[in-house]
Amino acid sequence: MTPRHAASVRTRLTILSDGTTEACELVFCEGERRSVPVRGCATCPSAGSDSCATANYGLVHCARSVFPIASNGNDLSFPPAAAAALPVGLALARPVVCLEDGLPWIEAARTPLLAHGLYGAPVVDRDGVLLGQLPPAGPASGRQASALDGFALVAEHAVSAVSVHENASLGEAFATMGTRRVREVTVVGDGRRVVGVLRDVDALHFVAHVARTGTRPSDQGPAGAVMT
Repeated sequence: MTPRHAASVRTRLTILSDGTTEACELVFCEGERRSVPVRGCATCPSAGSDSCATANYGLVHCARSVFPIASNGNDLSFPPAAAAALPVGLALARPVVCLEDGLPWIEAARTPLLAHGLYGAPVVDRDGVLLGQLPPAGPASGRQASALDGFALVAEHAVSAVSVHENASLGEAFATMGTRRVREVTVVGDGRRVVGVLRDVDALHFVAHVARTGTRPSDQGPAGAVMT
């Protein structure tokens, strides 16, 4: 069982305009109610003494957790409506692959990380701000792009992205997915910087587990793992 104060670590990988990559491991800090680089947990007085070790397994122990029943070890009841009112950031565990807007289209089409993706990839600027989304068909169709199209940039193929803020409730995320008829949304923090992705199955699993046990799911996945 996952400790009540354990927060999930996830990776944000950005493919930059020059084809290089930039990775950052993030964790949702409940005290600050925002995603922060996990490296900061090493010097945070609220982090558990074993946080650095557990981070390698996708978890960080934190005494600042404001998880509603984290301090109540006896009462495991948790109404589904209350679970659905928790912030999206708590349920984030999947890695997210972003594409910088200046990346050549032909390079995006060759990216192995996107070759078999069923969902679109967020398109961001140099500061990680969400600009749009490369649709799922983009990488596949890119392999057959014309020579002229090869000079285009990812930004020119981006469409409007469906997003929610990490402090929005899981209920709001469900509503957004239903209204927009999508199964995955890009999650942003302040300034619309991409901090993760949330799929409907992840949100449903999280809410159901919390409502049933009053604890976080123990199988949200290790840092960087791709959950299907």
